[in-house]
Amino acid sequence: MNEIITNYVAKLSFEIDKVTGFEGLVLKAGGGGKYPDHTILFRDILGKLKAINARKVTIYVAATPTAANSYPNNEYRKIRFEDQTEFDFKTIDLDRFMSNANDEIREKGKVNPETPNGSIHKRLLITSDLDENDWNELFRNSSTQLIVNQEIINNQNEDELQYTYQKVKKRLRQSKFRKELLVAYDYTCAVSRSKVIELLEAAHIQPYDGIHTSVVSNGILLRSDIHDLFDIYTDGKRLINISADYKIEVHSSLINSEYWKYNGEKIKLPTEGNYPVFLNE
Repeated sequence: MNEIITNYVAKLSFEIDKVTGFEGLVLKAGGGGKYPDHTILFRDILGKLKAINARKVTIYVAATPTAANSYPNNEYRKIRFEDQTEFDFKTIDLDRFMSNANDEIREKGKVNPETPNGSIHKRLLITSDLDENDWNELFRNSSTQLIVNQEIINNQNEDELQYTYQKVKKRLRQSKFRKELLVAYDYTCAVSRSKVIELLEAAHIQPYDGIHTSVVSNGILLRSDIHDLFDIYTDGKRLINISADYKIEVHSSLINSEYWKYNGEKIKLPTEGNYPVFLNE
């Protein structure tokens, strides 16, 4: 069992669940007041899944069977929403999902199906396309809260809002994804050739849309300032773009900047194939 550290008075771990036999995120039961933040943490978990468009998410009531409630099989344990038990959080209505999930947990927690009351604090297992590194990164990364901070979002125009989302998403999965790109690009920025490791970041070519998009062929290793310019669009074009034939295209608005020297140059490619795929704008 590997504990995931949070700011909540609740127990969270990534492990092979002893009840269902599946690996995933385990949220411990909150009965008896032992973990009073259990339900709040569950909501935060769902918010994080929504923020990163997590896919293949299944939630199980993973309580230990008792004589009064045997939980007949894993299929019975699954939370169901709109006739589905595997969810793509990109399309989930979070408020409706949370309300439904609580009802399902309460229903499955009944000792006696004829009684109205069940437990909302049952032990839960969440399986998804996230691994242990991803969950640790999500709970370290407070910037994901920008997505649910409506005050900030309401004050942004469309371009600023898109940039905010990209900034939030680019920080997610930096740990594993970045390590893979550091190795692929020989610890060198593909544009500037900088080898200052502390400044090198994993950039997504096609926008981050879940864990399946964090692969080397959809990534490029960039110095942090160039990563920002790669993510910013002006007049429908990136401030720093890469063409399909791997040439650097610097936006004309930067003609008098220190970045113009890269215009027309070719990027550094990965050392062992698995080349990135760019589309001409």
